[in-house]
Amino acid sequence: MKKLAIAMLILLPALALFGQAFEDKVVAKVNDDVEVMLSELQAEISSLPQERLGLAATKEGVDQILDQIIRRKLLAQQARIMQMDTVSVVKNAIKNANEGILADFLIIVIRQNTQAISEEQASEFYASNESLFYSSPAMQLKQIVVATQQEAADVEKKLKSEDFDKLIDQYPGIPGGPNSGNLGTIPVTQLSEDVYAQIANLSPGQWAGPIQTGSGFHFIKVMKINPSQKLDYKDIAEDLQQQLTVSVANNEVNEYIQNLVNNATITRNNSAINEAILVPRQNMGLGN
Repeated sequence: MKKLAIAMLILLPALALFGQAFEDKVVAKVNDDVEVMLSELQAEISSLPQERLGLAATKEGVDQILDQIIRRKLLAQQARIMQMDTVSVVKNAIKNANEGILADFLIIVIRQNTQAISEEQASEFYASNESLFYSSPAMQLKQIVVATQQEAADVEKKLKSEDFDKLIDQYPGIPGGPNSGNLGTIPVTQLSEDVYAQIANLSPGQWAGPIQTGSGFHFIKVMKINPSQKLDYKDIAEDLQQQLTVSVANNEVNEYIQNLVNNATITRNNSAINEAILVPRQNMGLGN
């Protein structure tokens, strides 16, 4: 329990910050009885995944988020009018959601109390783990892609005497599917295993094919090979500090949770647990 007590002493100042006076405001009102507060809107924005955070950078985007909250509140209001919140399964779901919010909030606090990795620490990690900091080899590629096996046979025959680029013009791609032409420079780690196996040993100027994939028959020409290169520390320093800080935060969260588990008395009712195991539906004998 000592570790948990120390951890709570660390967390309490952060909790106090969250509890500081905050002047909340109504940002939208619907039907005179449904209100959306500024704190709700900000909480919704903070819960957005990283790839959607840009939505909150414009008034139009924030309006979209607000519209989602309003729709959710109207649906919830209607559900309460229909007394759905009295149904046991719904009550249990609400209880679980509340516990999930509390758990998530505690994890956020732990993460916010993680001491950021310093530039010096990141530099030492880079120096001690140089083998981790190499770019993936990459290939600059062109392709001809056709839809049928017969077209693939025609292309293969023509490539024995005709230029690859000229055939790109003759076979521009599959309507509604992939196009022939320049694929750009692609890290080999992003190529499918089947494709890479066919072109891995090619030199610039050589091609392989037909390679059948779910999107057609491909002929792929290697234009240039970029070997793996060591990444310069100054180019990755900021990202490395952030990644290391996230890693430390994840470890602290996991350790905190494990401490809770280790210090708890947990009894399992295996008989009841077995009742929760999903049983495959039996054939009811309907039809042959």
